Amino acid sequence: MTRSQPGPRLLAATGPLLLSPLGWVLDAIADAGFTGAEVLMAHNPETRDPDKVLGYAREAGLVVPVVHGPYMVLLRNVLGSNYIEKSRRSLEISAQVGARIMVAHAPFRWERRARGWLAAEADDEAAEHGPAFAMENLFPVGGRSFSCVVTPAELTPFTSVVFDTSHFAVAGVDLFEAWDALSDRVVHLHVSDNFGNGKDSHAPIGSGILPLDRFLAHVGACGWSGTITLELDCRAYLDTRESLVSFLARERVKAESLLAGDLEAVR
Repeated sequence: MTRSQPGPRLLAATGPLLLSPLGWVLDAIADAGFTGAEVLMAHNPETRDPDKVLGYAREAGLVVPVVHGPYMVLLRNVLGSNYIEKSRRSLEISAQVGARIMVAHAPFRWERRARGWLAAEADDEAAEHGPAFAMENLFPVGGRSFSCVVTPAELTPFTSVVFDTSHFAVAGVDLFEAWDALSDRVVHLHVSDNFGNGKDSHAPIGSGILPLDRFLAHVGACGWSGTITLELDCRAYLDTRESLVSFLARERVKAESLLAGDLEAVR
């Protein structure tokens, strides 16, 4: 299938491998055939050092167009616990890396000051640095929505959106309905399958309940040309480096094939 314009660029996430050395992770991603990575700023100080990130990426032959801020609960003290200051530092580091997008999570519902900053100032501050402040949809935990951004309706106020397929599965949101509502502001996709057990599975493509075959084919056919990160649980493939590289390469090929309209890629 030939597209009239460039298609999405596939990246691999460093987040699922945050306990491994960053240089080793980026080398494995490159050996799996990716040309770019999404780097999660985490406890490892190298992930927050622009010179280190760029140096390792250059050695691996990768670009880093997307950086993920340290918003997960297990990273709550990375770059400080204050939401606004964490976001500002994340934007600064992302700009120094040369990233086009900084992936953000919304404040908790009770963080009123942070929510006010998000609504009134975040985009302007991001514009000063360069990277888009891109809001990712989250999901309920134990039936409760602690985040103030879970549904497509809660994402519509944001100029730039990160569309996470597994998170929408946990929230019970139909991917196609969400895409119809948000595609004009989606700048980045996080793609993984979901096992339908109420948890954020980050499962391999085709192993869960999501219609990722049809969804990725639809995204590819509609001419959307943003970036897509395969954000996958790699724990079953960490026995050897070869196992990890083979797994990532298989998932990359699946995604590329589905984006090109080959629905047999996961059958």
